[in-house]
Amino acid sequence: MTITAAAVDAAARAHALAYVLLSRTPLHPAQDVLMQMVEHLDTAALAFETDEAPVMDGITATNTTPIDAGMALMQCMALATDSPVADIADQVFYYVTAPISRRPVDLPQLNPVSTQHARQEGRLRTQIALAAHDLDTSSPADLTTRIGYLALLVDLHRNFADLTASVEVDNACPCNR
Repeated sequence: MTITAAAVDAAARAHALAYVLLSRTPLHPAQDVLMQMVEHLDTAALAFETDEAPVMDGITATNTTPIDAGMALMQCMALATDSPVADIADQVFYYVTAPISRRPVDLPQLNPVSTQHARQEGRLRTQIALAAHDLDTSSPADLTTRIGYLALLVDLHRNFADLTASVEVDNACPCNR
């Protein structure tokens, strides 16, 4: 059975993110949505832990997400998009597959007119990049550290979403055109 190190890392991230969301469910207005996300993350983690990596011409593919894991994470992203009251940005689910995709999580360019918003955007981008780097360099076995970084990333992405909404309103003002 060939389970790659990247898949083990992705499973650990799925477990850690599930814990972060589960810890936020008590008294949350979108408790049912968060619980559905936790269930999908558990499904993804199980797939990462049990689905063998494909082997092509004797070479193990290390950049392939198991179908069940990918579908479960897509469900999480759909729930995040369809339920804004859950206050979870859909981008945070990309941190689960980052060890496999080896790509950073993309953030939209806000292009704020306001210098205050531009400073906030720069600060948030830096904080997100640093937290993502620390998550990437942490050990999959250190669940507590992973939980901390993913909780921080959930909060930073929520702040980025709030800033995005503020920039859209501010840039649309007639005085800023």
